[in-house]
Amino acid sequence: MASIKYIPPQTGAVDKYTERALRTGPLWLLLKDGGVLITVLPYLPLLFFPWNTKAIVDKTKGVSKAKSIRNAIIHVFLALLQVILLILFIPAIIALPGLVFLGVALLCMVILRLLAWPTQGPRILYSTNPTSASPTANQHPHERWVFINGIVTSSTGLQANIDRLSNLFGRQVLGVHNRSWGIFVDLLECLLQRCLSYKTLDVRVACEIIKEYLVDMEVQKLILVAHSQGGIIASMVVDAMLAELPSDTVGKLEIYTFGSAASHFHNPPISSTSTSSSSSARSTTIPYIEHYANEHDMVPRWGVLYSICKLLNNRYAGSVFIRDKATGHMFVDHYLNPIFPLTKRGDAKAIVKAKKSQANSNGDASGHNHETMNGNEHLEDGRSYLDAIVEVDEAVPLKRRSTIPMKPLVRTEDRQGNNDTPASTTVTTNGNSRAKRYSMTDGFDAIGGDALMLQAARGKSVKELSRLWQYLGGNSPAEGRSRM
Repeated sequence: MASIKYIPPQTGAVDKYTERALRTGPLWLLLKDGGVLITVLPYLPLLFFPWNTKAIVDKTKGVSKAKSIRNAIIHVFLALLQVILLILFIPAIIALPGLVFLGVALLCMVILRLLAWPTQGPRILYSTNPTSASPTANQHPHERWVFINGIVTSSTGLQANIDRLSNLFGRQVLGVHNRSWGIFVDLLECLLQRCLSYKTLDVRVACEIIKEYLVDMEVQKLILVAHSQGGIIASMVVDAMLAELPSDTVGKLEIYTFGSAASHFHNPPISSTSTSSSSSARSTTIPYIEHYANEHDMVPRWGVLYSICKLLNNRYAGSVFIRDKATGHMFVDHYLNPIFPLTKRGDAKAIVKAKKSQANSNGDASGHNHETMNGNEHLEDGRSYLDAIVEVDEAVPLKRRSTIPMKPLVRTEDRQGNNDTPASTTVTTNGNSRAKRYSMTDGFDAIGGDALMLQAARGKSVKELSRLWQYLGGNSPAEGRSRM
């Protein structure tokens, strides 16, 4: 596997980072977003490849192999049928009278729904492990884990995903089923959600569950994991929670996305005096947000990678880890397996290594040994994914910095009576006095903040910059300073 690129989180000048929907009309945004989607369509065949991964797939009692095969066949048929319908779309508009066209379109939608119906299931599923007899089942009574699936995921697929997460992290996981009606209908739904803030039933269900957990006084931490289109839903849930709940309540959240299709992620600072160089106190509402992406995965190339690397003034909070030149979009095969592979017994290799180490060592204060808990897909130089030294992408932060001009915070009159002079004060450093101009970016110093983030990331491994892996095997990370 190729190297791991790392993009530090956005810091500084938060008044300059704005969601696209607040700067662009919905129709124009829909056209632009559709255009970007078309440019990444050549990567569509790579969504499911490499098909035969070497990693051992988790075998769980909650998933029927026969149903999984049936659902895969249905989705392949749906994709082929939707391609045919897309090819016939323009000729049908030209040849058919208006009412006839609408009738045919409605009939096609009904047929697609009926064909996809066998792949559907309950809106909410629970992992089938750990069981009540599991050693980790009752170790984290104040935590809740929620997973939102992505495109082309059946009910059995969601069950397999949450069972895998539960096996890895030793917690029960609730899954919100983002239902699929075929890959091209799913992509259309993504467009509507991104550009028109279209809140599907899946979004509304997720909002209700997340809010219920956040306001529960017994819940101290809520881990939200999202894949693909689930990233869009997660970003919309965050927007709703930020609008409805106090910041300390929303601060229970931690968010981890894989192959995210989201176009933005908000995470406002707690106060105007928060800085990226502050002490252990968290400076943003949500203390931890991490995004994992494969470079040649079509969905994040349209979502997280495009939104961060191309839209430099777009608000997208969180650190980004990119597997360079990697393909594939499937949650387990192309994301979890490379990072947290399983042994033949169905245990995570990282967990097995941690248990062996703990037999000879007490680990650290958080209950795990940082030196041995790591993923096991090896890179070209022999290191595992989490042990790999990241290649820090310094270009993106520097480009972001160049788009952020300083802006006066207040205006005061100068000696000539002009009222356009920014407020200033005298600052003494090492006996030398200099004038300091106050601006909207003070407290969110883009130049200093980005420089500190880049300096802190150089020479670090994925394990040193990431937090999610520290939950492996029912363990908990040591609480400390947040990284957005």
